Amino acid sequence: MQLSETQELTMKMAKVGYESYAAYTGNKSAVTGDDLPKWEQLPGGVINAWFAAADGMTKFLASVAPVEVVDGE
Repeated sequence: MQLSETQELTMKMAKVGYESYAAYTGNKSAVTGDDLPKWEQLPGGVINAWFAAADGMTKFLASVAPVEVVDGE
C-alpha cells in the first residue's frame, strides 16, 4: 500500500510513539507485563492503532496551534 507524504510522516510519528512507550516501560507491556516486540514485528492491527493515535495527536496539535504560512518570507 502506497502512503501519501502526510501518511508517511504520521507513520513515523506512530513508530516514535511506540518506541518511546516501549523504552519508558522497559520494553514490557504496561497492561500485561509481557515483552514488547520490535515495531517491525508488530501485527498490522497494532500498527494501525498506533497510526490512529499519531493521527489523532497531529489533528489535536493542529487545532490548538495552527501553523501560519508565510508567503515568500
